[in-house]
Amino acid sequence: MSALDYIPARSEDVFVPIAHASRNLFDEVLPNELKLEVLLSLVAIHENDRRKVLGHADWSVTKSISSKNRWLGKDRAVRELVKLSRVSKVWRDLIYDGQLWSTLDFRSFPSMPRTLISSIARCGGRFISSIDFSGHVHINPSTLQEITDNMCIFGSASVSIPFTQLTSINFRGCNALSTRSLHYLLVRSPGLRQVCFRGLHCVTNTTCDIIAMYCPRVTKLDMNRCHNMDAEGVKRLAAAVKARGELLQLTELRISGIRNIDDSTMALLGHVAPFLEVLDLSYARHLHNSALDAFVALDDDDEEGYKSVLLTAREAGRDPSDFGRYRRRITRLRHLSLSSCMLLTDFACSHLAYAVPSLEYLELGGIGEELGDGGLIRLLNTTPMIRRLDLEDASEITDAVLDAITPKASSSTSSSSSSQQPAELEPGHALEHLVISYAVGITDDALLALVQACSNLKVLEADNTRMGASVLRKFCELQRPGSKIVAVDCRSVTESVVKELAPLVRPRRGWRGYDARKLRFLDGRDFGGGVHNKERDKEKEAIMKVALGQDELDEKRVVLKTFYSWQIVDAVWSARDKRRRRISRRKADESLDSDTEDVDGGIRVGGTRWWTPGGRRSRSASGSNSPLIITNPTADTCVIM
Repeated sequence: MSALDYIPARSEDVFVPIAHASRNLFDEVLPNELKLEVLLSLVAIHENDRRKVLGHADWSVTKSISSKNRWLGKDRAVRELVKLSRVSKVWRDLIYDGQLWSTLDFRSFPSMPRTLISSIARCGGRFISSIDFSGHVHINPSTLQEITDNMCIFGSASVSIPFTQLTSINFRGCNALSTRSLHYLLVRSPGLRQVCFRGLHCVTNTTCDIIAMYCPRVTKLDMNRCHNMDAEGVKRLAAAVKARGELLQLTELRISGIRNIDDSTMALLGHVAPFLEVLDLSYARHLHNSALDAFVALDDDDEEGYKSVLLTAREAGRDPSDFGRYRRRITRLRHLSLSSCMLLTDFACSHLAYAVPSLEYLELGGIGEELGDGGLIRLLNTTPMIRRLDLEDASEITDAVLDAITPKASSSTSSSSSSQQPAELEPGHALEHLVISYAVGITDDALLALVQACSNLKVLEADNTRMGASVLRKFCELQRPGSKIVAVDCRSVTESVVKELAPLVRPRRGWRGYDARKLRFLDGRDFGGGVHNKERDKEKEAIMKVALGQDELDEKRVVLKTFYSWQIVDAVWSARDKRRRRISRRKADESLDSDTEDVDGGIRVGGTRWWTPGGRRSRSASGSNSPLIITNPTADTCVIM
């Protein structure tokens, strides 16, 4: 008996490797909490990559407008998560977990399918606290109601209506929504704090009633250009809150283009909304001076609970012979927009004097010649924190207005000291943005004094004024960060002055991003060294010569808007188009030369390629079937077609 008899016989090949079953540790071992942390870290990695890319020295306009760099940061992470959800059903449920989608910010994806949005809301809707669907024109009422139902939480028995966890919604541009679907969401969202319905036709006066009843915590409300709502809706909103003995928590109210606004509405709004900091009433065609007077007026009976100031008739802008006293409520307004309110005059500014001491942004553009010096100066003297002032089309104002916002030399030197109190600051010390377009009464000397005294002034829009070359030179020589000056239709600003300032200015403020692909900004990083093709270097140098060396993304340069600046932009576009056509023609010639060959005394050009299984006709397949170009048409030859 041999020892080999104890060795069992195996039919398998001994050289075949032993199969080792590997375990899927991610799916089988890790708990869901750690899986979600891994996916959240994926989002954080994309955010870090975005910051690194934007901060790299080689990041330029050419790279930013490339299709592969279209999605960066969180937007790219969202796309990656959606792709991972297609791996399996288990991964789909993991990706759609609500802890990853507490914020539905899909404004970068206006074409996202409704089914995908519904799937995310169905799996993790109860975690969602913020929705931004701005630009999603395809979202219809049924989709919004389905999303609302998926986000609802059923509370205790005492709460009859299910509610969501939403604190912020933005439906700007969602024109397919209906009034019923919008109210369906509002009724079930008592925790809302920020609401944006800008430009929606489905917003009506009843929407204001719903907000007053079911959304008492709203602090920011944007209903600009809601044409199916008028001032009656705002009045009903304020009246409902007042009837409950409460105050509106609004700090920001935007109702641009509101119709039929009157004194009673503004008076009620002023009493019920004492926390307002931003008020947009632009393009309110029916707004009158008396409405603003009613907004800040305060009776002696209502003095308690409001901070107020008692003014004389002269201080209130009334008849100096009047010995009466006028009490004004001191508001918290920081931003007030009254642009294109055609019924207003400078008396409206007199009514607001002493009532808006914290005002930083004042927009009075488009009012026209009715805006005079008297009331405007009275208001500006009581607003020391003013940072942005828009007086476009105020053709009747004079140098006195600029003198009111020009700090004196003594105060400008001491304003930086730490011991200076805000009440002692002069108007204009914080001025950053001034618009005086079409103010033909402003002189060059007043503008020059303003530019020199206002150390924070960065933007000056003075198109169609008497601004001269001295003001333009001084503003550009200061080279404050982010500076911009508009001098369109200023006759004293000539082409020679613009060319003289070419080393200090740029025609446009450019940025690097995929959205800037059609603006074709001229980036100096795209025209730097390190290019191997010397011929193209010369072409780029020629383009920069046409642009006078003005890098549109150089933050050290001042943005100068003039007619001659636009001519430079047009010339650069023409030069770049010529370069592109020249490169395309060169490539076409090279391709034509490579496809040309001699055939029996004739020249066959690789032109139209006929059918092949791959969709193109190969050279061997064409053979003699291609037509020939006869070099000698008089020769006695026969061509078989």
